[in-house]
Amino acid sequence: MFPSFFKATVRQRLTLWALMLGVLACVFGAAEFIGSVKLAGFARAIALNTGAVAALSETDAPYSRIVVAIVSGGDRGALSGDVEAMTVAMKAVTVRSDGEVAAKAADAVRGLQELSSKLGADGAIAREALRKVAAQRSELRVQLNTMVAGVSEALGAHIENSRQNSLLLAALGLFLVALIISFEYRWLVRPIATMATTLSAPAEDAGWVRKLARRGDEIGMLGRALHAHLSDEKTKQEAAKERLASLAGEVERQRALRVRGQAFQGNIASIATALETHAASMTDASNELSQLSGFVDQHAGAAAQSSQRAANHVEQMSSSLNEITELLATTAGEAQRTSDIANAAKTLVEEATDDSVLLREAVGSISAVVTLISTVANQTNLLALNAAIEAARAGESGRGFAVVAAEVKQLANRTAEATGQVRQGLDSIGTAAERIIGRIGALVASVNAVETAADSIAELARRQDDTSRSINIGTARTASDVRGMAEQVEQVAGMIEDWRRMTERMARASADIDGQAAALRQAVDSFMSDAQAVQHA
Repeated sequence: MFPSFFKATVRQRLTLWALMLGVLACVFGAAEFIGSVKLAGFARAIALNTGAVAALSETDAPYSRIVVAIVSGGDRGALSGDVEAMTVAMKAVTVRSDGEVAAKAADAVRGLQELSSKLGADGAIAREALRKVAAQRSELRVQLNTMVAGVSEALGAHIENSRQNSLLLAALGLFLVALIISFEYRWLVRPIATMATTLSAPAEDAGWVRKLARRGDEIGMLGRALHAHLSDEKTKQEAAKERLASLAGEVERQRALRVRGQAFQGNIASIATALETHAASMTDASNELSQLSGFVDQHAGAAAQSSQRAANHVEQMSSSLNEITELLATTAGEAQRTSDIANAAKTLVEEATDDSVLLREAVGSISAVVTLISTVANQTNLLALNAAIEAARAGESGRGFAVVAAEVKQLANRTAEATGQVRQGLDSIGTAAERIIGRIGALVASVNAVETAADSIAELARRQDDTSRSINIGTARTASDVRGMAEQVEQVAGMIEDWRRMTERMARASADIDGQAAALRQAVDSFMSDAQAVQHA
């Protein structure tokens, strides 16, 4: 996109492009003007050089006659006119040229003047003057040819440079035109096309329109206007969606109200039906209660007498259970003492087991040390053997070393034998320790069995004691409850009359509820009919 710091409008950009194209056209015109000026200079130089060459060519015929007359020794009286003609031609070359060519032509003029003065002299002097004129004439011709070649070369170079400059300016012009078209496409055509697309599909290029709205030119003004238009349209669409959602919600609420009204009507009808059913059930229940009250009144006296006799029997059972509880408490104490003795024996056996384990670990540690000593003895024996071999190789000088090696070997052998005996003793100790551990384990199992049996006896005694106590407590509570029940039976006998009066009141209340339920059903039906009429209206 266009740089943010560049705030030019479309008119200003077009002015800038026109100025750039005008500068390029001025450069092209200046190049053409300079080329034409240079071509005019080359034309003048070519014309002068051509005139000089033509003037020099006019001297060919007189020069030939002069050469023939002087070399052949003929009549020299007519040579003055030829020399004068050559002098005039050389002066013409001097006038039409400049630089080296003019200098050479002036030298040739002086040489001809000298030749003209020496025409009447000796033949050798005349030939010498003629040779000098010939050399000057040849130098002048060579200089003219060089000048013409230089002018031709410069003209060719100028033509090539002009062609290259024309191509460069044409390429620069094409590049500038392409650049202008590209920039204007990005800055003018593309934004307008994007805005047109946005008008047809607003949701797709909304971000691009926001970018265009930040520009400071006419496209930015169009972008801001389009963005405002799109925002306004979006606001209107959202408002329309909100209105549609509100209308849909209102329709849904009306439908829900109708559904709830119908449900309410059904619920009220169900409630009225249930009230009628319950009223009938209450009437039936009151009749049944009236019949049961007479039956309960008849048997209340007999229940009171039976409860009193049951209380007496329960008290006798409670005294017997107290005696059983005392015997069970004595048995539980003896079982507890047996369990304590078994626990003490178990503790001693466990300590003996720990000592046996420590003994076995000590035997293992000693066995490891004995193994290390045996390994050192074996290595020492190998070293003694190597020393004996080296002493044998050394001959007489190693005899003393051989004796020492033999002693070391014997010491190593005795050490190996001693470690073997120690290992045998340790193995015997380890075997005995293993047997002790096994026997202690069996003893521990026996003590555990005794402890388990004592615990079982104590637990059974405790359970029996608890059961006896619970039965004792239960019988006491039962006796109390039986006495209380006898009292309650007497109270029930007094309450039966109250129940009879209550059943009569319930019968009258059920009749009233039945009438109110019918009135409620009629009121609900009237309300729902009015509500449906209002909704349809």
